[in-house]
Amino acid sequence: KSFLGGLNWAFIGVDEAHRLKNDDSLLYKTLIDFKSNHRLLITGTPLQNSLKELWSLLHFIMPEKFSSWEDFEEEHGKGREFGYASLHKELEPFLLRRVKKDVEKSLPAKVEQILRMEMSALQKQYYKWILTRNYKALSKGSKGSTSGFLNIMMELKKCCNHCYLIKPPDDNEFYNKQEALQHLIRSSGKLILLDKLLIRLRERGNRVLIFSQMVRMLDILAEYLKYRQFPFQRLDGSIKGELRKQALDHFNAEGSEDFCFLLSTRAGGLGINLASADTVVIFDSDWNPQNDLQAQARAHRIGQKKQVNIYRLVTKASVEEDILERAKKKMVLDHLVIQRMDTTGKTVLHTGSTPSSSTPFNKEELSAILKFGAEELFKEPEGEEEEPQVN
Repeated sequence: KSFLGGLNWAFIGVDEAHRLKNDDSLLYKTLIDFKSNHRLLITGTPLQNSLKELWSLLHFIMPEKFSSWEDFEEEHGKGREFGYASLHKELEPFLLRRVKKDVEKSLPAKVEQILRMEMSALQKQYYKWILTRNYKALSKGSKGSTSGFLNIMMELKKCCNHCYLIKPPDDNEFYNKQEALQHLIRSSGKLILLDKLLIRLRERGNRVLIFSQMVRMLDILAEYLKYRQFPFQRLDGSIKGELRKQALDHFNAEGSEDFCFLLSTRAGGLGINLASADTVVIFDSDWNPQNDLQAQARAHRIGQKKQVNIYRLVTKASVEEDILERAKKKMVLDHLVIQRMDTTGKTVLHTGSTPSSSTPFNKEELSAILKFGAEELFKEPEGEEEEPQVN
C-alpha cells in the first residue's frame, strides 16, 4: 500500500469483487483509499446476504454519490413492498449484467439433486449425546447466547458429516485396511451413499469435484479415496502458489487419470477452472448459498461440453435439513434485486418477498434450527450401541 497507494491510477479493476462486500474489512479500507479516475468491479454475486453488501460495492465505486449506508437503507430498505423498483432504477446506470447463456449459447445444462440420507446408528448416538450435553443452553431459546448456539451448531454439523470429526478412532484399532475402510464408511450416512455413488460414477467415466467446508472432513475423504485407490487431487486454504497450480494442471491435463478433486468450499470456490469435471458433490452446504453456487461454477462454466450433475448431500431430520431450507430464502434477496434485472439493467419481473438479514441467522432461528428433528430422534428406540465415549 505504501508504494501503490501513492500513485494516481487511471483505472482500478477488482475481480471477484464480492470480497469487498464488507466495508470494514482490511482489503476494502486499503483499496478505497487508492486514487483513481475510474473503477470497475467484476463479480458473479454482487449481493449475497443483505442490501448493506450491495451498498458497500456502490460506495466503493462512487463514494460521493453513495456516501451514507443509513440514507441508502432508509430509501430502499423497505423496497420489497414495491418489488425494489426504485432500487432497480438507481442501479441501472451502474450495473451491466451478463449471464452465461448470453455469451455461450451451447453451454450444457446444470442439474442439481438433493440427496437426503439417514444418519448411521453411531451418528444418531453422537447427535443425541451433543443435544443432551447442551440441554441447558438449548432450553434458554432466544434468551441463549448466539456464540453458544453457533458452537453447538458446529458440533452437530460435524456429527452430520462423520463420526470421526467427533471422536477419531484409536491408533491400531483395526486389523487391516479393509476393516478400516468399512468402519470409515459405516461411520457416516453421507459416506455410505457417496461410496455407492462414486463407484457408479467411476464405472461411467465421470470426473468429480467434492466440496466440504471442513478441512478435517477433506482429510477423512482423502483417506477414503486412498483406501479405494481412486486417484485424486486436493486444494484447500493451506495449499498455495506452485502446489496449487500443479494440482489444477494435473487434474485438467489431457488424459489425466485423476478421478476426484477435493476442495474446501471457500478456498476452491473462487477463480479456478475445473471444467474437465462433469460432476459436483456438495458434501456439506455452506451457510451462504452463494458460496455453494461459486463452487458449482468451477465445473459449470464456459468451455464445459457435458451436462453438469450436482449432488448435494443432506442429513435427514438434522440441523442440515433446516439450514438448507433457510438458505433457500437467502437467495430471495439476490433474486429480487439482481436476477430480476435483464442484461440492460431493466426490471423484468414483478413479484416480491422478504430479504434475509446480514447475519447468517438470528437467535430465534438458531434455536429453531438446533431443535429441528430432535424430538423424532429421541423417540426412536435405543440401539444396542454403547454410549459414545467422547474426550
